[in-house]
Amino acid sequence: MLINVIGLGYIGLPTALILAAYGNAVVGTDKKMDVIAKLNEGIVDFEEEGLQNLFDKAVNNRIKFTTEYQKADVYIVAVPTPYIKRDKKVDAAYVRNAVEDVLNVCGKGVIIVIESTISPGTIDKNIKPMIEERGFICGEDVHLVHAPERIIPGNMIKELENNNRTIGADDVEIGNKVRALYKTFCKGEIVVTDIKTAEMTKVVENTYRDINIAFANELAKICRTDNMNVYEIIRIANMHPRVNILTPHS
Repeated sequence: MLINVIGLGYIGLPTALILAAYGNAVVGTDKKMDVIAKLNEGIVDFEEEGLQNLFDKAVNNRIKFTTEYQKADVYIVAVPTPYIKRDKKVDAAYVRNAVEDVLNVCGKGVIIVIESTISPGTIDKNIKPMIEERGFICGEDVHLVHAPERIIPGNMIKELENNNRTIGADDVEIGNKVRALYKTFCKGEIVVTDIKTAEMTKVVENTYRDINIAFANELAKICRTDNMNVYEIIRIANMHPRVNILTPHS
């Protein structure tokens, strides 16, 4: 089974490498010619603990890097997250363009896994209609899956291997196939659910973190105005069994 990972940035490259390092057949694709040129010379653009070792292991397993989309069995889309436009609407152009390019080369029966963080309803409202406009039948010719990433720069490799994952698929059989693929490198629990639930879960996870970070930083501002030690206050408050305040920036 050939996997074509689309987008070789902070998420896509480690994902492609770890899949290859654990024995999967992988081709990594990125439209940036300079990125592909460097990777083919053995140069990784960013530093990450364990990334070079993972790169070497993946290369030994014959991972390939190219600017061309491949005819593959599974496509993993890890392009930039959609952004909010001035009119407050989500622009999913990066994801749409990547899927469009996949449809130009893929055969029937392929699985397209979107790892990019997307707002709830993006696949139903933006991706499925585009696929059907091309004459493909979703669920037969093309199977869509959402498997949002859960890694952070600085600890990517460990989190790829150990974090729990969510696989969103409207077809349980397809969801389990993708689960088995991720299980080749992931030691964490992998939950299979439907697409909308996976989309919403990722947004909820990010929102929860944002709220907690904002609360900790606001607390620090309040404490500074009256010369209180915010770190001592948080330490004591966190002794409560149902309180877990994050540490604010100094």
